Amino acid sequence: MVHVVAYDLTSPNDTGADYERVIGAIKKQYPTWVHLEQSVWLVETTQDAGEVRETLKPFLNAKDVLFVSRLSGNWATWNAGVERNNWLRARTF
Repeated sequence: MVHVVAYDLTSPNDTGADYERVIGAIKKQYPTWVHLEQSVWLVETTQDAGEVRETLKPFLNAKDVLFVSRLSGNWATWNAGVERNNWLRARTF
């Protein structure tokens, strides 16, 4: 399954180090990923959306926002680049 992971880190916990902590967690927990936008990632996992949320929550602060949703396969991009599109095309939904 592919999930969309989007987050918003809130001040004062939105420093470069805070973002690196969250990014590092995504990369470590989900080795099959693509960085879609600034704070939007796609991860491939057998976990459901709630399990992904629970996996990433320890790396967030109390007021940060996290959104996780399963991507059904009906997707379209514009100016996303070859690498991102190829990553999506290679997935089974």
